[in-house]
Amino acid sequence: MRKTVIFSLLTVFLLLFAIPQPTISLTSAVVKVTAYCHAGRTASGIPVQDGILALSRDLEYQLGMRFGDLVKLEGLGTYAFEDRMAGYKRRQADIWLPRYAEAMRFGVRYNVMLVKII
Repeated sequence: MRKTVIFSLLTVFLLLFAIPQPTISLTSAVVKVTAYCHAGRTASGIPVQDGILALSRDLEYQLGMRFGDLVKLEGLGTYAFEDRMAGYKRRQADIWLPRYAEAMRFGVRYNVMLVKII
């Protein structure tokens, strides 16, 4: 009986701690997405370019984002977090587009799933 209990406890211990850990961690949020267009540099100091994303500060802190982290916006693609939005913005992502007309045509997209890729 005693050997059975010890064996059972050892089996449970091995099952709990021997399971491989995932190599990719995902964190997500539902956000409003807009587009912006300007020349110059981002908050991280790099020049603006395709694939750049600005996040509201609440999302930056909630998701533990650092400059250079990648995020996927459902239906829009993968972007690098390199810019910050104004402090009053909440739960919003802003993608960079090269021309003002494109940014205006993009408009506002609501309820877009943002997934942080680590």
